[in-house]
Amino acid sequence: MGTIISLAGLAFTLILVQWMLNWEHATIARSPEYVTWSVFASVGVVIYWHVFARTRVHINAPSRTAFVVSAIAYVIFAGLVLLLLTGRAPAGTLPWVMRPIYLVAEFCAAPAVLTLWLSRPRLQKIRLHGPGALNNLLTIRCDISRSLIGLSLIASTGLINTAVLRKAHIAHGLEPELFPVALILAYGGVLSGIVALIYIPAFLTWRDKATALVNTAYPVPKDAQPTEEWTDGRTRLTELISPENPITKTVGTALSILAPFATAVLAYYLPDLNQK
Repeated sequence: MGTIISLAGLAFTLILVQWMLNWEHATIARSPEYVTWSVFASVGVVIYWHVFARTRVHINAPSRTAFVVSAIAYVIFAGLVLLLLTGRAPAGTLPWVMRPIYLVAEFCAAPAVLTLWLSRPRLQKIRLHGPGALNNLLTIRCDISRSLIGLSLIASTGLINTAVLRKAHIAHGLEPELFPVALILAYGGVLSGIVALIYIPAFLTWRDKATALVNTAYPVPKDAQPTEEWTDGRTRLTELISPENPITKTVGTALSILAPFATAVLAYYLPDLNQK
């Protein structure tokens, strides 16, 4: 059933994107280059909605006030990012087509961003001596990891769409200097930085709480003579939580943060669509 819904969404989005192109540029809408971009853009939108569906269930605000404040902050933040990405679009491009797609991407990224932002007050409410502290910590760790993957997927897909659109513009006469590939690289660097700035504070807060839990459950003996039972218990708990791992030690985390920039670098080597 999920596959059928995805395919239907893909077909609907493709028709909608083509209609938007026909509205202003009917002569190029059916060209192979713009049809290719339309397909990439439509697949991207479907991916965005899948990310949204899988991350929205992990929003767990500790209070209504925290959720409202975070939501308002995200609306402002998303507006600034949209302005950054499309506010100075190169002449001859289609910013009026990309803006709705970027808006969909930002809407679908909202649950992931809110999950990361709200992880801090969630962590602050965990009582280290209370029941369920370990389970709550592990749950939050899974939530922030899923959110990071979702954000990286949205950012990387958006960059691919932009790179393919650039190739289509150039194939139809746009001067490469008006839409330099360096702009795609800059987008990739900026988006990687944004993903890192959203994720790293959440991860560091979680790590501090996890370390505090280990120290609370197995405090260092006052006589500095740890027993074998103490050592085994603390080691098992530390291995389960893994609070001492640096961010860069997790390959998946590093790849997720750098994925947008890596995608932009790969886009640099995409051949022009008008090359024979």
